[in-house]
Amino acid sequence: MNETPADLVRRWYATADTSLLDDDVIWAVLDTFPEGGGYVGRQAVAERFFPAVKTHFTEYVTAPQTFLADGANVATTGLYRVRTTLGKRGEIAFAHFWTIRNGKIVAFHQVADTAALRDLLVGRETDS
Repeated sequence: MNETPADLVRRWYATADTSLLDDDVIWAVLDTFPEGGGYVGRQAVAERFFPAVKTHFTEYVTAPQTFLADGANVATTGLYRVRTTLGKRGEIAFAHFWTIRNGKIVAFHQVADTAALRDLLVGRETDS
């Protein structure tokens, strides 16, 4: 049985296996997210984006809740469950948009509640 695009995205969330990324993946993260911006290529995502993001947190869990698929495109919503290096905990809402081609992730676009995340990172209270 062939893996559907939604199955591949589910596998990404379960493993964060960078071999699921295309060599030339386009990885777009809101500029207001820690280490946000555009990254091109599996190596940039694996060696620059994720290690840099994780410097802001002692815990960082991506918990998808919904999956909507339309052909090669998959949209997910969920929560980042984090603890910052300041010890602040929070849940930050996200939406992720994925494009799958030839069994690889070729594009990712992230939208998140970066205002709530910023408040956690600078130590202000949030409603989370």
